[in-house]
Amino acid sequence: MEFFDILNNDGSATGRKKERESVHTNGDLHGTSHIWIVKKRQDKDGILVLLQRRSKNKDSFPGCLDTSSAGHIESGGSFLDTALRELREELGIKAEEAELIFMFRLRTHKEGFFHNKPFVDNQISNVYLLNRSPEDSEIKIQKSEIEEVVWQDYDYVLDRLKNHDGEYCIDLDEFVKLGDFLVKLNR
Repeated sequence: MEFFDILNNDGSATGRKKERESVHTNGDLHGTSHIWIVKKRQDKDGILVLLQRRSKNKDSFPGCLDTSSAGHIESGGSFLDTALRELREELGIKAEEAELIFMFRLRTHKEGFFHNKPFVDNQISNVYLLNRSPEDSEIKIQKSEIEEVVWQDYDYVLDRLKNHDGEYCIDLDEFVKLGDFLVKLNR
């Protein structure tokens, strides 16, 4: 059983913890870490973004294309430790703390109905950029969580998100902020 710390609006812990399913049934505020992996296109200008296709067995957004890597903060854990753990578990990438760049904090609220159950995801996410582009051979996906990973052009994904393409479960605001951060980083 997974337990999450319930958070205050500022991201600090309330001192309460609840089981994962209960958190997502009640919409309790909890923490996640998101990690984006990007690389420059070789054939033309632009950026490629690594996306994972979520397993069809996931409790939310099954089969959708999502953030490069992400995960919930387990009770007592930290945003940074979770980011490093998720990269290792989901993608087989052994990153060091110094390889992650904190980009921003984001508050999101999503509701859905999956596997005949209501699902409320009310979260605060620390969003990071992996400050290197791993070789494809380095990526070893966790088959229980991810069906595949794909590299897609940033502008293509942005257009699909703006048109509410149901194949993606990426927060548009987060993706725009990622693009803004990459522009500032490359100045």
